[in-house]
Amino acid sequence: MLAFAEDPSTFVQAAPDEERIITDGAVVTFAPGGHYWSTTVARVRFGAGNVVSELDHVRSLMRSRGRGAAAWSIGPSATPADVVFELAALGLERESAAGSSILLLTHKPEVAPAGFEIRRVRTFEDHLAAIEVANEGFGLAPEDADDDLRRARDTFEIERRGQHTARLLALDGGRPIATGRARFAPQGVELGGGATIPSYRRRGAMSSLVGAAWVEAVRNGTPALVSFGGDMSASALQRMGFRKVGRIDHLIDRFEE
Repeated sequence: MLAFAEDPSTFVQAAPDEERIITDGAVVTFAPGGHYWSTTVARVRFGAGNVVSELDHVRSLMRSRGRGAAAWSIGPSATPADVVFELAALGLERESAAGSSILLLTHKPEVAPAGFEIRRVRTFEDHLAAIEVANEGFGLAPEDADDDLRRARDTFEIERRGQHTARLLALDGGRPIATGRARFAPQGVELGGGATIPSYRRRGAMSSLVGAAWVEAVRNGTPALVSFGGDMSASALQRMGFRKVGRIDHLIDRFEE
């Protein structure tokens, strides 16, 4: 369970439009889209003295697929122990100085009723609304927001046919206000992509989404939730019952083709 919490992208079901490559050194996932986070690198296990060659191998995989940037997640089990510093010396950038807390929930969350409607996305209209909420909540640049909207029909059809994810939408009087994604694994559910439009923050929408994600985890027969959170969101999740089991560093690799 701790391995799942640290590197959920290694365990969750890959979407039909994703490619996952598992090597001794890392797990690399290619998803559609032009964002740097459309390529992810996790479960880093590089040998001592091999960081340069392992990074070159990951980059060669990316070049062969036309990718020039990736998001790396480096957890406490990553090797060598100073791999974050070695990668930074090789040009990778820290997404934030503090990283994120690794959070695990294995019992029903303590969620106060907030009066919002929470539903699983099942129509294209809701799917589009969830993307628009996420774009606003994350404050994405126009080119990134346009990329998600341009691919909306394709992502909806893939999620509708597959069993790998549940996109959740919170509404207030019919107005979409928050969203999140539950991705399924044999160990539990990863809750990510949580975003609330600015005018509805700190009003309970995200805790309501956590409650809905727990329902999905129980329905799937895997009653556990994992998530990453900065200091503010981690505190809110801990009040719901999540426990902190470590910290993770997020790095961005951008290199010339």
